[in-house]
Amino acid sequence: MSRKIKLVVAEDNLIIRMGIRRLLNKSQDIEVVGEAINGMEALQLVGETRPDILLLDVEMPVMNGIEVALRLKEAQTLTRILVLSAYDDQEYIRSMLLNGASGYLLKDEAPERIIDAVKGIVHGETGWVSPQIETRLKKKRKNR
Repeated sequence: MSRKIKLVVAEDNLIIRMGIRRLLNKSQDIEVVGEAINGMEALQLVGETRPDILLLDVEMPVMNGIEVALRLKEAQTLTRILVLSAYDDQEYIRSMLLNGASGYLLKDEAPERIIDAVKGIVHGETGWVSPQIETRLKKKRKNR
């Protein structure tokens, strides 16, 4: 049997964090090894637990997700980032993907895709984006 995927959840909203954990616990392949309520805690937990995936919110106290992603990219960490956000703003999406995120899911679409995205990203897949975001990105490319 292969080892479980180690994952840290960085989300400041307790109810959302609990829901994410509940979803992830449905998969026997994923182990949540830590939860952070702000960006600084996320960086500390990544350093301490060396997870395969950091499930990262964009808007968090102390340090936002964009800064966390940038610092992890600069540190050349092996931890991959899956963004889980309520924001579908082009700047947020672009900043996160340019700073090393392997995927960007919207919170309202995540329940159906989150486990598949986590597993795919661990196996080297990139470009995991919510269908809404993918549609918006395609429209933007057409308008250029």
